[in-house]
Amino acid sequence: MDKKDQQILALLSQNSRRSWKTIGDKVYLSGQAVGSRVEQLLDANIIEKFTIQIRHTNLQFITIYMNSNQFSLFEKRVCNYQEVLTMDKITGDGCYFIKACFEPDKLEQFITTISAHARYKISHRLNKIK
Repeated sequence: MDKKDQQILALLSQNSRRSWKTIGDKVYLSGQAVGSRVEQLLDANIIEKFTIQIRHTNLQFITIYMNSNQFSLFEKRVCNYQEVLTMDKITGDGCYFIKACFEPDKLEQFITTISAHARYKISHRLNKIK
């Protein structure tokens, strides 16, 4: 990955809907060359996907401490909730880290579900800094 690829990635991370031509104008390449480079970045798994970012009013950061070794069952249950944005298996403090956007009533239901498998610590976002 060279400097042009890094510039393309920076522009795409700001706005992934930009046209190849618009990006090319900023990095001094043709739109076709940008498209080709993006395809190479996709093939190399440097770019995983193109997406939008939704502003969530209720955002929780949940650390999970498992009580048993029923990881697969726990993961399936958690992944059934559309409010779960990401779930990562972690090292250090806890077993999993979940980023979610539950409304208060759904959060209570989620806590009841996970309590059968694990202890948890929930933090709520106050303000987004970056």
